[in-house]
Amino acid sequence: MIKIGVVGEDPNDTSSVISLLSKKYPYVQFRKLAKGVTGCQLDSRKLITSLTIEVKRQQLKSIIYIRDLDGFDSERAKLIKISTWFTNLDNQFGRTGILLTNIWELEALIFADISTFNTLYKVNHQFKGDPSKIKDPKQELKKITRNGSKKFHESHCPQVFDQLDVNQIAKNCTYFNQFLIDFSKLIV
Repeated sequence: MIKIGVVGEDPNDTSSVISLLSKKYPYVQFRKLAKGVTGCQLDSRKLITSLTIEVKRQQLKSIIYIRDLDGFDSERAKLIKISTWFTNLDNQFGRTGILLTNIWELEALIFADISTFNTLYKVNHQFKGDPSKIKDPKQELKKITRNGSKKFHESHCPQVFDQLDVNQIAKNCTYFNQFLIDFSKLIV
């Protein structure tokens, strides 16, 4: 079995991505890394220390690094900052990692399979288009459910992502589809 480490800004993010990827890659064992390192701590020495210990202990083929851009893909400075962060970090761990940069936030991926979200939250939101063009998708999901019996909260992401269709997301979200293509090449 292939072992892949996963590092993200928040435990909900790593759990969500693992849940989604496990559907497409059932032969991969995904391992959460640096569980105590969150948010801006990903930019600190604490992450390197934590990863160094965990990578030595586990025999990983690769590491998935998950970051939210908190902006649109047209914001070059933000893209360069995350790309530089990834390159510098990945260089320390054998340059075998892969970066999943969520355009704006991880929650944008929910819009790529909005019918599942509608079923889970008993709403009827229509969305067609590129989910990476939604500013602050987390807040948009909260607005969509504000009058419903079940209100969306970011802590729901692992349960929501467990229900999402990974192929539907890849079909409707260009950056996620490209990530899957690159990831598939990485694990062969």
